[in-house]
Amino acid sequence: MRIGIQFDPRGNPDLEAILSEFSKAEEEGFETIWIGQVFDHDILTLYAMAGLRTERIELGTSVVPLPTRHPTALAQQALTTQLATGGRLCLGVGCGHAVILDRKLGLDPDRPLARTREALEVLQPLLRGDYVKYAGTYQQMRVGTPIAGAEAPPVILAALGPRMIELAGELTDGVTLVFAGAGYVAERVRPLLPETARIVASLPVVVTDRSEPVKSAVDFYTQPSTALPNYQRVMEAQKAEKVSGLSVIGSVSEVEDGLGLLAESGVTDLNPILLEVEDDPGCSRRTREFLAARARG
Repeated sequence: MRIGIQFDPRGNPDLEAILSEFSKAEEEGFETIWIGQVFDHDILTLYAMAGLRTERIELGTSVVPLPTRHPTALAQQALTTQLATGGRLCLGVGCGHAVILDRKLGLDPDRPLARTREALEVLQPLLRGDYVKYAGTYQQMRVGTPIAGAEAPPVILAALGPRMIELAGELTDGVTLVFAGAGYVAERVRPLLPETARIVASLPVVVTDRSEPVKSAVDFYTQPSTALPNYQRVMEAQKAEKVSGLSVIGSVSEVEDGLGLLAESGVTDLNPILLEVEDDPGCSRRTREFLAARARG
């Protein structure tokens, strides 16, 4: 299982400081940096700049909501980022959360599976440099994005339900998951995907000897996310009332065991959620050092 690091640049106006974090993560030995696209920095722009300062580390989006970008614009951004990074982009995309698409952006959230299928059916050939002629319900185009020298990046799909997971197996290189524990991956994700599929799991990971206050902090931190229906459903499927029950929290040996279970379940990449906890100062640094050592082997 590859060990990545999750990075959140929101609220930081210092571009130089943001870019230095990419170099730091590479020096520490992490295999991938993961950033989700929200309403702050444009992640693909950051990755293009970071690609010129790093040499090895993979740069993954988790995720770019497909409804917010026309496939041609997304293909152009992704292929330009591929050039800047020397082919180190992993493009995570998703259907978006209905409440955000509707209330914040005025976009139609209906039929997410059908919309995602059409978006992928045009995005993938655009990334390969093909000229696309497509007349669907939601996508109509006759266009290409011929960016010389750029190779198509791997594409993974944010998926938690069976139909979206099956779509990922059909049209992408794998899935990116949030709040999906080892049991869920083994029983509901891995069997629906090809053997070669990538499975990226994002869960809180904390090395601590103060598990109870850390669990409380994890649940407080993740409360806004767990209000979203997509995440509520995946937690209900696992009979988990709170994210702390799905997280990897405890001593070094307990965290080692938890990571081992994730790897055994079929997870190929860890996208850990790290957080500071007032009752355990330094737990984020401690966990990061532990994971960096794991990443270095």
